[in-house]
Amino acid sequence: MKDYETMLSAARKNLEDQNYKKAAENYSQAAQSAEDDKSRAVVLSELSWALYELKKFDEALEAARKIIKLDADYQAKEDVFRIIGFCLLAKNNEPEALKYLQKSADIDRTSKKQQIALYEILKLHFKSRNYKKAAELIKDIEPYFYQNNQEYWLSILFYKGFVYYYQGELKKSETVFEELLENAKDEKRKASALFGLAFITFSAKEYLKTINLCEAVTSSDPRFFDMETLGFLSAASFFYLGRKDVFQDYYKQLIKQFPGGRYRQELDELHSEISN
Repeated sequence: MKDYETMLSAARKNLEDQNYKKAAENYSQAAQSAEDDKSRAVVLSELSWALYELKKFDEALEAARKIIKLDADYQAKEDVFRIIGFCLLAKNNEPEALKYLQKSADIDRTSKKQQIALYEILKLHFKSRNYKKAAELIKDIEPYFYQNNQEYWLSILFYKGFVYYYQGELKKSETVFEELLENAKDEKRKASALFGLAFITFSAKEYLKTINLCEAVTSSDPRFFDMETLGFLSAASFFYLGRKDVFQDYYKQLIKQFPGGRYRQELDELHSEISN
């Protein structure tokens, strides 16, 4: 029992100090010294987080999945489901990740530790185009992050703007992207706000503004995460402005860089109008 307590204490100190490798070693030793399954379950729960920080996601999953097998009455099942969800996210298994994160949220959705889980659920609903559920989650978590973590709040504004956009509420969408632009603390955040505004102007058929906004995005962030969409918005805007020569240049570049891209069909349709 003494070895167990010594190793567990050392593990927790190393975890607090972000010495995750040493913490994982200590937790593994504590698990071997534990006298009963309930104690071992507690150790495995904390071990799984250390392994997660080490990016050893398979090992973290293995540890987490043993917890409830060892202790069916484990008191913090929301923590178990959350770490399983995070590990599955890291392994790009999004459907299973959503299932476990939702199980965690069903147990507890109000505590501080659960807000990041809810944020990840929001992102998964957005990615799967479930904008109604995404909107509900934004309403729930935005006040917390506004008060406690501005970086996450700014990220939520990005999703909020696009949720409004895809629900057809363009004025609300524009207002949110302008709020994001006003509060952006760096060029990457500024670029994400300008990106959203480019969708608004394109929908309003304000094609020159769209082109200028797309150029402003790449000026703010030359490595912007969605260059394909920027290229399409610019190409289509030039097409509708009657600059078919510039469209042709964009078309050639886009089909070369993104041969099976998301906009290939639309680009081909526009290109066929020129050919005809």
